[in-house]
Amino acid sequence: MALTNENSAELAKVLATPPQSLNPDEWHGRFRPYRFTFTQGAAAGDANSFARLVKLPAGRYRVFLALSRVANSAFGASRTLNLGWEAYTDINGQAVAASVNGLDAAQDVAAAGAYPPIGTVGGDESFLFESRSGVVINAQVLAGTIPVGATLKGYFLVVSD
Repeated sequence: MALTNENSAELAKVLATPPQSLNPDEWHGRFRPYRFTFTQGAAAGDANSFARLVKLPAGRYRVFLALSRVANSAFGASRTLNLGWEAYTDINGQAVAASVNGLDAAQDVAAAGAYPPIGTVGGDESFLFESRSGVVINAQVLAGTIPVGATLKGYFLVVSD
């Protein structure tokens, strides 16, 4: 065995001659909060109903899910919540399919609670969106209705410029 001293891929780019640039979501970007307050309207939503929470602008945005937060009122027995996105067009003009649980899957919302949405991404618990016209992040209720007056509150912490 040998003692080693190696650089991350990002540090290697910064130390290169000449230095190579990194995207702001990779190095020296700014955190921006995208806050949401959702209340279900005058009618309950059937199972598989959606709550549209935030829209990220066009461009490159990395959502740091472990630093984000979702709080829910009590939805009722057996209810779970997915977090995902609506279909969008990526930065290269390619269609990206909607994903109902691409950010988090099957969080228990039977009772009131709060959590960081880190259920399905894996790794560093961040997700990169690159879009031409923005991306809507939504929540989907499963295994029952979303009751009248049910609430979702919280924020997504996102790195951009």
